[in-house]
Amino acid sequence: MTEQGREAAPQRAAGERSAGPRSGFDYEAATWGAECLHPGERSIAGYRLAEALVHLPQRGRLLDVGCGAGRILRALRELRPELALVGCDVSRTALAALAASAPEIETRLASGDGIPAGYAEFDAVLVIDVLEHVGDPERLLAEVRRVLSPGGVLHLHVPCEGDPRSLWRWLPGQAGPAALKRRFGGHLHRFRRDEVLRRLDAAGFRVLRVRNSLHLIGNVADVAVFAALAFANRRAREGGPATTGDVIASRHALVRAVDALIYAEARLLGRLPSWSLHVSAVRDAASPSSGATGGRSGGGSASGTSAASSSAPIPPAT
Repeated sequence: MTEQGREAAPQRAAGERSAGPRSGFDYEAATWGAECLHPGERSIAGYRLAEALVHLPQRGRLLDVGCGAGRILRALRELRPELALVGCDVSRTALAALAASAPEIETRLASGDGIPAGYAEFDAVLVIDVLEHVGDPERLLAEVRRVLSPGGVLHLHVPCEGDPRSLWRWLPGQAGPAALKRRFGGHLHRFRRDEVLRRLDAAGFRVLRVRNSLHLIGNVADVAVFAALAFANRRAREGGPATTGDVIASRHALVRAVDALIYAEARLLGRLPSWSLHVSAVRDAASPSSGATGGRSGGGSASGTSAASSSAPIPPAT
């Protein structure tokens, strides 16, 4: 970790649980990313990885924020062997799993919305399925900008459940604490697609590439998965909560078939706007004009975004 210009991120107190005070979600009990992600895999995770690779450097240092058990990092180890890989997460359980499966990948424990890294320490940062979990999205984007070197690349994936293109936007009961995405995924926000792009601009990032997924088949499948999780958790008598990671890890023939269809849909329709947003952006050398909460495009909360505590932690990717 670089020392010059370093700004220390806050450290987690001993024994603190990996859940924000208003999220109600325990990131130690629910761990994502233990399953394998093979290069070229025809799945929605494979699509996310392929999109990230478009603008990632061949060498340098890369940080995966909310890395979970390291599914993406372990794939990058094969695809970008000259990159020095680092994963950070709030979950000690997830980081321990990553350290056991890939000891050559550095792990760091995150706390709050801060990132445990020095100023301009990384050439690339991944924030995949994380922004919707944190209490203060502007704070996290500001932290990403701080740890990125000038000209460094950010790759972001955000499911925008408040967007009119999402079925979640129109389902009753999905905007409050009883929402399925909050209960079984830890989602605190229901972003709109245009809102995420405005927030990136306001935080000092210049967008390089935008792609989309979960148009029709993926839209329906996403709702079906969380409805099934709700049913499964009602029936469960013991053990931790079932998660989307458990669905993926099951490798059931139906799961694989639907996953392949969602991948094909994304490949075919990726240029068409949807609510599942994949963005590659570069860190502008100039400072954001109005800080992390204002900005050139008015990057405040838009309609469809739920309020949340600013002290919720950086969670693992879902």
